[in-house]
Amino acid sequence: MNAEIRNVVFACPGDTEESYHAAGRAIATFYADLLGMRIVREDWFMIAREDDPDGVRLAFGDGPLDYQPPRWPDPKHPQQLHLDIAAADLDDAERSAMELGATRLQDKGHYRSYADPIGHPFCLYRDAGAEEAGEQALSRRIERVVVDCGSPQALASFYAELLGMPRRVLDTPERVVIARDDGRLPALAFQHSQSPAPRWPDPAYPQQVHLDLHVEDAGEAQHLVSRLGATRLPDLGGSCPVYADPAGHPFCLCSPGQ
Repeated sequence: MNAEIRNVVFACPGDTEESYHAAGRAIATFYADLLGMRIVREDWFMIAREDDPDGVRLAFGDGPLDYQPPRWPDPKHPQQLHLDIAAADLDDAERSAMELGATRLQDKGHYRSYADPIGHPFCLYRDAGAEEAGEQALSRRIERVVVDCGSPQALASFYAELLGMPRRVLDTPERVVIARDDGRLPALAFQHSQSPAPRWPDPAYPQQVHLDLHVEDAGEAQHLVSRLGATRLPDLGGSCPVYADPAGHPFCLCSPGQ
């Protein structure tokens, strides 16, 4: 039994229904325009690729409502998770991101880091395979979800078994990248960080971003994550049970109908 990443969920501002709809729509539109996706849900803002409706989706709006944005690279306000986005044309992708409201944080040559309009960092990478793919290449795609943690190798082992990602593309003490054997994206990366871990639902230590994982058998999946070292977290009204991985990052375990 393996889980699949269904949604990457970003915390965003909004302490009332009206303020959430304004902020949620704005940040959903930012990523939709940047990634060539479209808004597919508006009660809880969600975007997906029109040509890949079963692929990973981005969703926006997650408690606590007292939104505390990350302030990368300030270790007291960590990012916790971020996206690595591959771009066929890095300069063009940067222009789009900046025009849409992103702020550049750093330029490392082969990749560049930005903050989105509500503070979540993301990285743009030059897509090394774009030339070989030719017209089949997506101009921009979510390549990796990157998780900050104290022990990348240990946390990679947890998710490798949970998600069926046995292949280690990179394996160092500072950074580990795991992927599916069939090459389906996104891959997961784990990078060493000494920043405080999230303590959901404590608003002083926000999760910032979390994963919704889809499973076919809820009972079997809950047994598996407990065996692997996850911790069940309090239910606060959502339809899916919430767990913390061994590094403290929350994730939701959703089965059909949830």
